[in-house]
Amino acid sequence: MRSFAVWSFAVAALANAEPAPLVEARRALDESIPQVAVSKLRVFLTAPDISAANRRAATLALAEALLDAGQHADALTALRPLSTAGDADARLIQATTLASAGRWEEALALFCELGADPHAPAAAKLGEAESLQALGLTAEAIAVLAPCVAANPANITARLRLANLYVEARRLSKARSALAAIAPQSPADQKWKQYIEARRLLAAGQSAPANAIFEELARAPEGLPESLLAAAALGMSEARIVLKGYEEADTPLETFIARNSESPYLELVFRRLDEIYANQRNPTESELLKWARKPQLRRAALARYYVARLQQRLKKFDKAANTLATFLVSFPESPLLPAVHLMLADLAMQRRDFPAAVRSLEAAQRRATGDEQRAEIELRMGLAQYQQGEHLLAAQSFRNASQRAPKLREHATFDAGLAALGQRNYERFLEDYRELTAHFSDSPLRSELLLEEGLTQARTTDPRATETLELFLLRFPAHERVPEARLALAELSFFAGEGAVASRYLHAVNAASPAVGDHAAYLAIFLEDAKQPRNDEAVIALGQRFLRENPGSILVSDVRMKLGQIYFRRDDFANAETQFATLAYDAPQSPYVETALFLAGESAVRQINPGAVDRALLLFDDVAKLDGALKLYARQQQAIVQSRLGRDSEAIALYDVILATQPAAEPELRFAALCGKGDNLVALGRTDAARIDAAIAVFDQLAALAGVTPVWRNQALYKKAKALEQLGRVPEALVTFYDVLDRSGGPESEYFWFYKSGFDAARIFEGQSQWKSAIGIYEKMAKPDGPRSAEARARVKQLRLEKFIWE
Repeated sequence: MRSFAVWSFAVAALANAEPAPLVEARRALDESIPQVAVSKLRVFLTAPDISAANRRAATLALAEALLDAGQHADALTALRPLSTAGDADARLIQATTLASAGRWEEALALFCELGADPHAPAAAKLGEAESLQALGLTAEAIAVLAPCVAANPANITARLRLANLYVEARRLSKARSALAAIAPQSPADQKWKQYIEARRLLAAGQSAPANAIFEELARAPEGLPESLLAAAALGMSEARIVLKGYEEADTPLETFIARNSESPYLELVFRRLDEIYANQRNPTESELLKWARKPQLRRAALARYYVARLQQRLKKFDKAANTLATFLVSFPESPLLPAVHLMLADLAMQRRDFPAAVRSLEAAQRRATGDEQRAEIELRMGLAQYQQGEHLLAAQSFRNASQRAPKLREHATFDAGLAALGQRNYERFLEDYRELTAHFSDSPLRSELLLEEGLTQARTTDPRATETLELFLLRFPAHERVPEARLALAELSFFAGEGAVASRYLHAVNAASPAVGDHAAYLAIFLEDAKQPRNDEAVIALGQRFLRENPGSILVSDVRMKLGQIYFRRDDFANAETQFATLAYDAPQSPYVETALFLAGESAVRQINPGAVDRALLLFDDVAKLDGALKLYARQQQAIVQSRLGRDSEAIALYDVILATQPAAEPELRFAALCGKGDNLVALGRTDAARIDAAIAVFDQLAALAGVTPVWRNQALYKKAKALEQLGRVPEALVTFYDVLDRSGGPESEYFWFYKSGFDAARIFEGQSQWKSAIGIYEKMAKPDGPRSAEARARVKQLRLEKFIWE
């Protein structure tokens, strides 16, 4: 590939005296067979008796041949001895090679250095302008090229480039005048003029004639430089967007990429193709994947990188991560590595894996090539650290970014101030605020920082919050976030128990502001709910109004939760279920989802209507599927419902799920599951006595558990005794009832099952006319000062009188 820059070698005068191998190599180069030229020149350079002049000429020619062959790294290696020694021609070819490889920032630095010499060839200034344009700095490119054109109007190439820059800058009248004054001297210049005219027509809204010219250029690519071919492809794509939409705008760019696998403009064309994919309804990965699998490394790397970008946009996050991991293995030296690591960091941030994001950013930092890129990485590093709560580290990262890149200083200083607030380091925050004021006195971020200080103080109940927020209102009365400050003051007053003051602030809030209108309406609900006596009807009315007027608010879930709680409290279980279930299914990302589903199930259980029980089972099943903190409690509720429906086997299966869970369920839940399982086994024992034996074993297991509370132990023993009684094993039942009475007492006395056991045992003894034993049981119950002790003492007295038992 011949470069856009035409350099002049200092070897032209020696042409007649050049050795034959060098002449033959030049001929091969002129015949566009650079590989032959490379081979001849490398052999020639191994000769021991080459003169310094011939060695220099051969080295420059070798670099040119390698450049034409697309071997950029080898060309740069070949040039290194001459360019390091300051050879101007070598450095010009080096800059051109960097540009050809798409390394525009490095190329620009060299072109600028060369162009500073008043005797520099025009190619240096052309290269500088083209590098600036490739980096999106069109105005700067015009500033470089316009003086060159004025000083050398015969340079048609420079004049055409300048006209093109005028079009890019949308200075169309100037572009028209410049084009009209150009008389092309070669077919290539004529093609460039056609292209620039097409760009001018496109910018002027004449897309159809512009597209016709672009298509004509693309149909006859022979002899056209790749810069013009890339420009025509980009122009055709832009015209198609206007004429046919984004769905057909990708073809010209895909065609260019397919035919020009080593073009210096690949990065630019891929970037634009990615933007077009982003605007398509159903973009496909097929073309990108096809290039990613082909041997041309530079194109393959770009294709795989943009496959990952497309997958990320389509929310195929796992696929994007896998694509990027493959990239790291396949292209370990690619200049895209910092961008790849940044994308991996973004994916990690998205799944809130901040340590992984930091690791990716550190890898990007090791590969960064310039201060601006390093500053961008440090800025992202600060954001990741901030999200982890590492505010001190975040503040340092933000300050590093601020010092490294002036264009990021304003936002980096602002972020540093936020990080200082995260530390509650108000002294350092003040330093950041002053620095922002010193460098950017008109920055709107100053007012934002002051407001954030007040909001931070409000969130942490800092007594200075009210003063800071009122200072914000005083200094920035016209700020768009004034309603937010007033709302914060209303909330502070509300939590301070100053309802009347909160109401006054709330009335001052501009409810029409989309930023705080829903927050104001939300706070009004809680102000109403806090009134004494509470008016549930008024709270419900405000809640329903909020849902009607703010259907897209992030606070909808909170309001539905509040309404559900109020309805539940009023035993209006149908409406409670509606609010809880709607919250869960309409806002699946809400932190309330699990609780809401559980409460919806509880509400359904309490309703007496067909289908409510089935809904409850489904709701509890949805809770269990979330695999959260309420999973096993949902299974417990399902078991209870199944028991009520007489489905004891299904209930037992659910209890077994709870009991088999690892790590083990919380003790109270395990106790309840064992007890429930025993109850269901007893129920099944009505038709299968073996089930009662199984129930007795379960009750024994519960009573013997380490750490079991007196309530659960006594309940288990009581139910075991009843099961034994059901089997006719009355003596064993009496022993078990007695065990309840004998093991009770002490500071953790339990009375419900204690008295049930005692009165049931006494009933059996009385039925057997075992009066002394019955009296003994009653006396045992009468000893502790419990709620039924007097009843037990009265029964002792009655039996003694009736049965004449005094000893």
